[in-house]
Amino acid sequence: MPEDVNLPEATYEREFWKQYNALRRMLERLKSEDVLMHRLKVETVIPEQARDMAIKAILGELNDKHRIFLEFFYEFIEFCSHGLHRADISVEFTVLPAGMYEIETCSLIVDKRRDDLPVKIGRRFIETIPYPEGWEAILSYYRKEETWYDRLFGGNLDRCSLKITEELFPLSCYHIAIRLPAQTLLERHQA
Repeated sequence: MPEDVNLPEATYEREFWKQYNALRRMLERLKSEDVLMHRLKVETVIPEQARDMAIKAILGELNDKHRIFLEFFYEFIEFCSHGLHRADISVEFTVLPAGMYEIETCSLIVDKRRDDLPVKIGRRFIETIPYPEGWEAILSYYRKEETWYDRLFGGNLDRCSLKITEELFPLSCYHIAIRLPAQTLLERHQA
């Protein structure tokens, strides 16, 4: 006679919340270490040579942690793309003359919960956008991505948005706010 049938210990929902909470803890830890690094750089009481050695040691460790975080982040996005939860990335940035840009915010939005992401992820996302070619190219890129996700998600366009604002004075530039499903970043990472 077969034994009672039970749900396995690791259900999708349980695994999702475990990974999401781990991701948030990693983000908090990275932020606190970035603050420590900044405070150490501006500290004047510590002798310069000791400060430089401490910065070098912490920077090496921080780079390793960022690399590990990125791998975990991509795995989390992959996990979300197959399930019931929605993970989107939102980046606000300014396109300056000569093809330069400045990131203002980068966020991960998971089921309407917003978490700030490291600027490095924002940079990777922006590099997929043809921002140096002007706002028309950005709009064309967005429409192509929006059409793809419209088909993929069956007409659910609330996950895609684009806002372009042109500033003429004192410096001619564009302010861009773009939101797309986070798997956009994942697809570029795997390519």
